[in-house]
Amino acid sequence: MTPALHIATVGDDAFVPAAVCDTAPTVREQLRRQDPARLREIDACMTAAPHVLPAWVVGRGIDLGQLDRLTQDLALDGLPPAIRRSSRARQLGYLGGRLCAETALLSLPDRRGDPCAAPAATLAAAIPIGDGGAPQWPEGVIGSIAHTRDGAWAVVAASAACMRLGIDSEFIVDEGGCRDIVTLCCTPRERLRWFEVADPLRATLLFSAKESIYKAIHPQVKRFVDFDEMEMVGIDALPGLLCLHFRATPEGPLAGRIPALRVHARLIGDRVHTAIAEHQD
Repeated sequence: MTPALHIATVGDDAFVPAAVCDTAPTVREQLRRQDPARLREIDACMTAAPHVLPAWVVGRGIDLGQLDRLTQDLALDGLPPAIRRSSRARQLGYLGGRLCAETALLSLPDRRGDPCAAPAATLAAAIPIGDGGAPQWPEGVIGSIAHTRDGAWAVVAASAACMRLGIDSEFIVDEGGCRDIVTLCCTPRERLRWFEVADPLRATLLFSAKESIYKAIHPQVKRFVDFDEMEMVGIDALPGLLCLHFRATPEGPLAGRIPALRVHARLIGDRVHTAIAEHQD
């Protein structure tokens, strides 16, 4: 785990609201034009996102191994040039994240007159890459994308129903990764309180939770956030999940700007999935 990974994660997946070009084809549409039956096979591989989400958030996920098998012989001409020139792993991460996001958008409620429903015109919109590599979400929608080497996930919500939304997924680190996180990603108070004894699972939870927070607060702060600007101050064990409590470091630039935040984490096999989703009162 390095600061470069954090920069790349925020750049790829942070929420930056922006208008989307009406003529931009979705990834789903690009695949449908090539092979409608293949798109149906891809849809059959879609699952619910494993993150802990409230009812007003829609999440979808896909196994990238299955997506690789189903898209090996399909052209990628309609994808952004930077993605077409990148590695297959990067292409799959982009395809998987966008497909999950677009599929989740189609599942958002379209309730006329409901201020917490997304505008109908945005539910089949493309999600292009914006400044800094962040997804540009349709008007009236917020979202977040996460991926590992073998999976991709996306969550979306009507912006009137949710003011902060961010997800992350990570494989549990080994002892070396634990040391890197403790050294590079923790405040002195976190090291003293949580890592007197090395704990790879706790280190992974802390790292992933901070990633989810940074994606969720990016629309407000509009800048790269250092790891030492937020710190974990508590962990509660709940049935089937964990609740991690964070605050802005008192001496940092976010003090007084960002309230105390709760991140919910779910452990599934050798991965942790973290999410923050705050309802707009």
